[in-house]
Amino acid sequence: MFFFLLCFQSYGQETGKDYQLLWEIKAKGTKKPSYIFGSMHSNDPRLFNFPDSLYSAFASVDAIVLETDVMQIYDQYDVRLNLFNFDLFDKKRSFAGSKKATQTVYGSEDGRPQFLDAYFQQAGYCGGKGFYQLETVQDQMKLAENPELFNTRTAINGLFFTKEAFIQTYLNGDIASLTNMLKSQFKGAPDAYEELITKRNQIMAKGLDTLIRKKSVFCAIGSGHLYGSDGVLQLLKQKGFQVRSVKATYVNSTMEQKKLVQSWKNYAITDEENSFRMTFGGKPLELEDANKKHYIYQELGQGNTFELIIHESEDYLDDNRYNFVENELAKTKELTLDAGAVVIEGLVLDPIKGYQWKRFIQFGEVCYELICYGGNKFMHSDRAGKFFQKFEILTEKE
Repeated sequence: MFFFLLCFQSYGQETGKDYQLLWEIKAKGTKKPSYIFGSMHSNDPRLFNFPDSLYSAFASVDAIVLETDVMQIYDQYDVRLNLFNFDLFDKKRSFAGSKKATQTVYGSEDGRPQFLDAYFQQAGYCGGKGFYQLETVQDQMKLAENPELFNTRTAINGLFFTKEAFIQTYLNGDIASLTNMLKSQFKGAPDAYEELITKRNQIMAKGLDTLIRKKSVFCAIGSGHLYGSDGVLQLLKQKGFQVRSVKATYVNSTMEQKKLVQSWKNYAITDEENSFRMTFGGKPLELEDANKKHYIYQELGQGNTFELIIHESEDYLDDNRYNFVENELAKTKELTLDAGAVVIEGLVLDPIKGYQWKRFIQFGEVCYELICYGGNKFMHSDRAGKFFQKFEILTEKE
């Protein structure tokens, strides 16, 4: 996916005076403005030091727009790197004391749970806002699977500018320098720049032209798509939109819009038919077939996955009770809840996804299967237990 284009671990400085990451876009005849934000596809905490003006913009709009629907990759990709390199059975260290951070496509476990774009999408969902994509995942994958473009991206990584240089330029909000640096990286491959940047700028501007005339949106796209005569901002000007830079200010740390947006971090699902309520850290992807309903939520920055599967089977727990890994550091637990449900939880080893924490809850003819797994830090933390506790069985008393 082209969220990979500028995925760097970041080390940088405070935003400078030339901050040009946030732009107000107005169409003639519309009452509310829209906004475009230049993103970087990383979960480094420094990227999340948003100005007051961004919180105001984000809180005010009707919908969020990204390059593509990040949720669609929840069940397709594992963003963890070296996912089997965990210390779960290292007897020399405490089970809860391992501090080695697993690296991910978008950073590492030392960063924020979501990378920047996914954060905006999920905060929007939790805040009740609509969502639109400018490209499909399939469109991006066609380019990603192009062998010539793939070889070009591989060849240019690390040339001319360091990752740190890109990050520092981004944190300064200097999109002109950032675009020039990006063009330098592609200097030996102009066709790749045309396919990956220029043509996609046209697609994004066309999509935004349609959306902005109907409603106010907050659009986050890679910052390399903003600047220049072929950039999205100039293309929108040519379509008749008013475009102006929004200054970055950090004056009011307690402003209401900031507190409001920061509160958008939970997404609750209530299913009375299947008698449960579950709270995720954001909106999960929902899959369903004849025999089960499946919810998946991923923290793509840190590489953590949270799942809930509802099985219509009164024997599912008994059929799976012997699949747990038993050792001194991971003991299987079994208990009975107040509602009469039978619970068994522990550690399993999946041949594809590696170690996973699981809890099975058998309640009548339904078995709820809770699954969570992630990087080394996650697997050695208490986050699995906290996730399991967010699940509630709905009884007739409620």
